[in-house]
Amino acid sequence: VFEPNISIGYEDPGYPRARKIFEANRMNIVPIPVDEEGICIQKIKEQQPNLVYVTPSHQFTLGTIMTINRRIQLLKWAAENQSFIIEDDYDGEFRYTGQPVPSLQGLDQHNRVIYMGTFSKSLLPSLRISYMILPSPLLKKGHEITSLYKQTVSCHSQLTLAEFIKNGEWQKHINRMRKLYRKKRAIVLEAVQRELGEHVRIRGENSGLRILLDVYLPFGEKELIEKAKKHGVKIYPVSLSYQHHPPTKTVSLGFAGVSESDIREGIKKLKAAWKI
Repeated sequence: VFEPNISIGYEDPGYPRARKIFEANRMNIVPIPVDEEGICIQKIKEQQPNLVYVTPSHQFTLGTIMTINRRIQLLKWAAENQSFIIEDDYDGEFRYTGQPVPSLQGLDQHNRVIYMGTFSKSLLPSLRISYMILPSPLLKKGHEITSLYKQTVSCHSQLTLAEFIKNGEWQKHINRMRKLYRKKRAIVLEAVQRELGEHVRIRGENSGLRILLDVYLPFGEKELIEKAKKHGVKIYPVSLSYQHHPPTKTVSLGFAGVSESDIREGIKKLKAAWKI
């Protein structure tokens, strides 16, 4: 839809795979810092990118939730500058505290938001089903482009999912999974506080399927990951999400596919691995 060499405002830190896709399409990446409320609007106004990519429901990587005030400011900027916002709502179904915040697309009154989501987090990654809601000014061009591509997901899978949503089973499933993940999240937080205590700080715990740990030990990110791996625990780097000033002692810890007993045991293994 967009011409090569246009500039895209990109959260820093942000989802590294999306950044690579934009770079492969010859877009100029404009890093925009993120604070506790979300992407910084003042920096967007200073840089004036052609469009902006954001993950407002669960910021990748920090896990923060963009405030309603910041969402309204971002939409106002897009409307005033006739720019588009790409809203990547990759796991927005899973929020554990506070009142739900409407999506940017739901708040948008000026057709400036391209909304994207996936069923990989909430159902099965193997389904490979995602979706995109285009604003009306882009529908014609979007249809022309998508007509050039073959759909790799079977019609059976698509129709089955559509029926699953239509008859209300989808919402029941989300409610069950939200309850399950809320319980697992509580176990993770309790285990981390008990076993790792003052040696770590937890961030990004209010939504999504993972948390961040700032680790106050004499090891860097790579060492922390390697020591954990030797004890059978897989944790993930955070530095790859940054274009500027990556943290050196922060790691990501997922809990969605881990049993409750394995969560407790895994945190104990982290304690041993990091010699706390």
